[in-house]
Amino acid sequence: MFVPPIEKKIKDIFGDKPKTVVLFGVETHVCIEQTAFDLINNSMDVWLVADCTASRLNQDRDLALERLRHIGCIIASSESIIFNLLGDKDHKSFKKIAPLVKKVSADLKLWQPTEKTKDKN
Repeated sequence: MFVPPIEKKIKDIFGDKPKTVVLFGVETHVCIEQTAFDLINNSMDVWLVADCTASRLNQDRDLALERLRHIGCIIASSESIIFNLLGDKDHKSFKKIAPLVKKVSADLKLWQPTEKTKDKN
């Protein structure tokens, strides 16, 4: 949650509250969700790293991701967020980071088709 001690620490680090926050962690349906709600209510954009979140039950994570998208969070993969932060291949760290994300990992099945999307596939 975005409680006063966290808010103070962020101000100490950034001098003001950041415009955008990237969230990841466990208990997506509790900790991540409550923190995201607080950040959005404090006028910050929230990006959620879907493949770096978990809940004890997959359905809890899936429902939380759906709710978080509905309230305005941008849900993306770690690879997508990393490359968005880098901007393009001209970033000084691109050549060091690119090999780290090229390694293929198991599909975490973070996205399940809904009735609306089944018809499109």
